[in-house]
Amino acid sequence: MSKTLLVASLLTLMVVSSAAAYGQGVPSPPRREGEQAPVVQQKTEHPAGTVTAIIVKSWGNNPVWADLNTNWANYGSVPVSIDYTTLISSDFTYQDLVNANADVIILSDPAGGLQQYSTAEIDAVSRYVKDGHSIVGTYLTFEWSSTNDTGLAPIFGFSSTLSYEALSISNEFTKLIPKLCLFNNISGKTWQSEGYADSQVPSSGTWTGNLGTAKAAADSDTYVGVVAGHKGKAYTSIYISNMPEYEVTGGPDEQLLYNAITCYAP
Repeated sequence: MSKTLLVASLLTLMVVSSAAAYGQGVPSPPRREGEQAPVVQQKTEHPAGTVTAIIVKSWGNNPVWADLNTNWANYGSVPVSIDYTTLISSDFTYQDLVNANADVIILSDPAGGLQQYSTAEIDAVSRYVKDGHSIVGTYLTFEWSSTNDTGLAPIFGFSSTLSYEALSISNEFTKLIPKLCLFNNISGKTWQSEGYADSQVPSSGTWTGNLGTAKAAADSDTYVGVVAGHKGKAYTSIYISNMPEYEVTGGPDEQLLYNAITCYAP
């Protein structure tokens, strides 16, 4: 069997197995081959003051990234340009990140996309953000099924020795630190996410006591879901434990992603 057919078969098996387990603490993730949104040509010239971001070795494309590139002015005054093609599904090196020269790295559900990071790739991400670049992670960043990327956890202030799972949540988030720029233009004390309604969570079933040096800025279902921030010496990381980018454009989900990209960029 060819490598392509083997991967496709494994993905199909995992989707069926996950769907059967849904409601038992195991996600039924959106993992269907060919589901990526059409690739839109990326701009190479940006307005002055643009915050540039690159999605690295993640699950796949979502329409929100192209929409943010086109309609960023709906969410704030800072232009954004997100490269969601160059490194989204490929192995990479530290030099690749340097060459991309992005202000912000985005990890969009990498473990959920079965993207296994090597030790060298984890080190490359860590080194690049410590150079003074922000990072945003979503949903199954750290672990899912046989994919273990828990080495990424310390970049977000979490422990790499924990194991992680996924649990269904209501997707209603409550602001715990309402005045953060992370919540600019998101009205009210709570918001309802329309993204994928599962959360990556430590295997204890809660983020309570498991945030390490990160701090929860918002939570869902009493810390089963979180939006958490971590301040390193030269960078800020934002982790969003559900998947606000999944099949969503507009609303508080896109606003939250815009804020996460622009608020803490160098």
